[in-house]
Amino acid sequence: MKLCSFGDSFVFGTDLNDCDDSNYSNYTWPALIANNLNLNYECYAKAGCGNRYILNQLLDHIEFDCFYVIQWTWIDRYDYNHNNSWQTVRPSLDNRKTDEFYYKNFHSELHDKQVTLGLIYQAVCALESNNCKYFMTYMDALMLDKKWHCPPGVQFLQDSISPKLSSVNNQTFLSWARSKNYSISKSWHPLEEAHMNFSNIWTPKVRTLLNSVAKEESNAFE
Repeated sequence: MKLCSFGDSFVFGTDLNDCDDSNYSNYTWPALIANNLNLNYECYAKAGCGNRYILNQLLDHIEFDCFYVIQWTWIDRYDYNHNNSWQTVRPSLDNRKTDEFYYKNFHSELHDKQVTLGLIYQAVCALESNNCKYFMTYMDALMLDKKWHCPPGVQFLQDSISPKLSSVNNQTFLSWARSKNYSISKSWHPLEEAHMNFSNIWTPKVRTLLNSVAKEESNAFE
């Protein structure tokens, strides 16, 4: 069994000591969970990506004998494919003409919520229809907000995926790290200590899910 991770820079390991632009870190919390459980580790995260890219990577790598760890990113990022290459517009890059045009003319919170929730809904359907075991968390609690921009269709998606998402007292990895006063880089990335302690929180849950896989496989041969 191997553990495959999907996400953005927080899963890729940006600003951790062993990470550079072409090599992901082995000290992120998903990598440490894999190490804690003696699992081979593969990372398909990409710094700066959006949720459509994360889903695309996940669907490209659904296979047998794999445990999936997915951390969804901020909902206001927008991925598109240009000349067979994935590009992402982000608020932090609004000095580019493409980004500026998108946020001025097309962006809205309702669109962000509906698209992100729909992407996660697709991921859950794909994983569960293929009997894949997974652990799923997120970086942007806004997609679950029901006060604003929450018509019935959005609420349906929220209610459908909320039980599939894990958090620490409704805190994302970043908000949890801040609340614990862990070291965080200037670009908002929690550093090694935060990753280590976050992995310690979730290792027992992943172990339980893996044990359920072993039990199901054992029952299949009885």
